[in-house]
Amino acid sequence: MIGGAGNTAAMRVDTGRKINIIFDGFEKNTYDNHQKAALWPRREDMDSDVQQQQISEVFTGVQAHLLTAELIRRHSTNRADIREAALAGLDLRSCRRILDLGCGFGFFSLALRDRVPPTALLTGLDMVPAYESLFLDVCRDIKVSGRFIAAPVSHIATLPDRSFDLILCSYALYFFPEVAPHLARLLEPDGVFVTITHAEQNMRELFAAAKDVLRDKGILDQERLPVEEIVSRFCAENGRDILTPWFKSIATIDYLNTLIFEADEVAHLFSYFQFKSPFFLTGIDLDREETMALFAVHLEELSRRQDGFKIYKDDCIFVCREPVFPEREP
Repeated sequence: MIGGAGNTAAMRVDTGRKINIIFDGFEKNTYDNHQKAALWPRREDMDSDVQQQQISEVFTGVQAHLLTAELIRRHSTNRADIREAALAGLDLRSCRRILDLGCGFGFFSLALRDRVPPTALLTGLDMVPAYESLFLDVCRDIKVSGRFIAAPVSHIATLPDRSFDLILCSYALYFFPEVAPHLARLLEPDGVFVTITHAEQNMRELFAAAKDVLRDKGILDQERLPVEEIVSRFCAENGRDILTPWFKSIATIDYLNTLIFEADEVAHLFSYFQFKSPFFLTGIDLDREETMALFAVHLEELSRRQDGFKIYKDDCIFVCREPVFPEREP
């Protein structure tokens, strides 16, 4: 047993002393997002656009994203920037019409600095309107024209054929892999589609720890968390098969990585867990304060027992060319 109802309050107090949230404002941002996530319906009860709307709620804390990105860099065995790895060797100097699908605040687009001409128009599409000013700031920073479309991914069905020379999509295609034919339709014949996704077992150690706690509390009756189902929709293991009908040339780049937290870095580990928790606890009805206290204690126990904590963090990059134009329905 991880803990019982009889000592929950004691653990909460103890956790408050031992687990320090190292980034100012991080706790409130994670709490606000989790309050939203706790009300989400289960995935099977939502249509595609509603799924995206609800899941997008966890991604609006830009400062928390940036701080967590720094935490990941600090604890990664692979210090290479995955965006640089994705774009390495690509000649993008002739790309003038670019789409960043599920752009967020412009994480992937920022890597286009000095790679595309100043005459380029960079379009960001994301259903979170709050990202608009941040994305346009990125466009100005990399010295290209920019526009932002606040809409669900279904909006791409309204965009004209062969609208773009380059399409980017990082850590989002597992939400909507069914759009692959549209990506081929939107690209010029000599265009390029670059996407970054997770390996199916990404963060398996954190998922296992979460499931330990949830099962002990009797609130998890399934083998996998909802987020595991989502990531498995488009991942390193099946991404090529999903894309092959729509692109004749696909290059695969494996990005191997492990996050290592030493035994005395449990505060960093818990901060990372907190940031991710609204995402991988979506659709699960729970008391956040009590459950997060149990998570904190469990992670600390695991870290002490294992003399640290390692997280499998492999990702994969697909660079796709020669789009296959989908046949029109009669």
